[in-house]
Amino acid sequence: MLMFAVGSTSLLVYVIYDFVTRVNPKYTRFPNEVAIPLRKAVYYTELDLNPPSALAYYKQALQAAHQVGLHPYSDEVLGIRLQVALMLERASLTKGSIEVLEKTRNDCEGWVEKGRRRQLILDRERQNEKQILPDPSNPDAIAEHEAAMQKEQEEEILRNQVMKKVAGINVKLAELYSSEHPQDGEKVEKLLVSAVNISRAELQRRRDLKLPVYTDEADAYTTLADVGNTCNELADHYAGKGKNDLATILYMQALSLFKEDEGSEQNKCIQVVLLNNISSQMAEHAQKVPLGAPLSSSSSINPVSREQLLSAAAEWAKKALDVASHIEASARDEQCDQACLTALYNLGEISEMQENTSQAVEFYQKARASAVGLQFTEGIERADEALKRLQNRK
Repeated sequence: MLMFAVGSTSLLVYVIYDFVTRVNPKYTRFPNEVAIPLRKAVYYTELDLNPPSALAYYKQALQAAHQVGLHPYSDEVLGIRLQVALMLERASLTKGSIEVLEKTRNDCEGWVEKGRRRQLILDRERQNEKQILPDPSNPDAIAEHEAAMQKEQEEEILRNQVMKKVAGINVKLAELYSSEHPQDGEKVEKLLVSAVNISRAELQRRRDLKLPVYTDEADAYTTLADVGNTCNELADHYAGKGKNDLATILYMQALSLFKEDEGSEQNKCIQVVLLNNISSQMAEHAQKVPLGAPLSSSSSINPVSREQLLSAAAEWAKKALDVASHIEASARDEQCDQACLTALYNLGEISEMQENTSQAVEFYQKARASAVGLQFTEGIERADEALKRLQNRK
């Protein structure tokens, strides 16, 4: 009984702590009229999945948001719309989730385009001194003018935030389309290309206006890292389709963006992954080329031989290991460690293709030791298979 009482009390304390630190802050941003139906909607999404009930309460929350005057493209309102899509996805209603996301994306793009066009006209009028300034002796007119200028600035900040979300929505749509049966590969590629183009255009716009592009205020605008992530998504897609040359180019573009935005150790970990991905794509591309034959001149990268590709792939893998060696241990994550393991294994495969058996054995042994340290069973098994394969050749 004592143990039961202690356990119950501990559980109650945890529930209260979770509510205060995680759950409650989500809703304090909302007026009470919105928060009440939203809590019920989330309950029927996360605890007792019931799409009809959840959808009804999400609609109530959106209607209440409109009535209390929340901006239709604020983080709060768009967050509710995106939560609807998430709920439908969890309920395996993928088509409905896609429809919600596409409607949200189209609304966002239309609102931003209209707002920026209006802002451009206002800016031109100011430059041509066509806009009449308020009478300095009229405090009310001055206050109204300042309020209007403040609203313009807030709207521009919001438009930047919304366009960042648009690129993310396209990536999410690509994920949903790739999970559909049958998969719509053409649609997936189109969405990922669109995400890359949108994020690149936003980045270039900020560069042209001499605005920040780094991750200091990552939630406020499209950053270098955001564009790098979208390039990486498209590169992963091309890699899965066996389009190694296109994947390599996009991984390189993503790498250059993350190198430019080296504000955190996390970005360096991502660089390790990208360097290894470049190595992998070059090695895979080399396997498609007959020994001694050059690549076709129609390739998206400069024509090189199989041997040159393998040598380049090895250098990229070694660069990944070198970058990783300079990252503080406390900042290294699982993704970084696994990328190093893969780089070692790739170096073994490359050495094997170059018929350098002793060097291949050395890299496979290092890969195995790394896999043991990470307790990565699959990595241990693959390294053992490679070592056994080389042993049988002797």
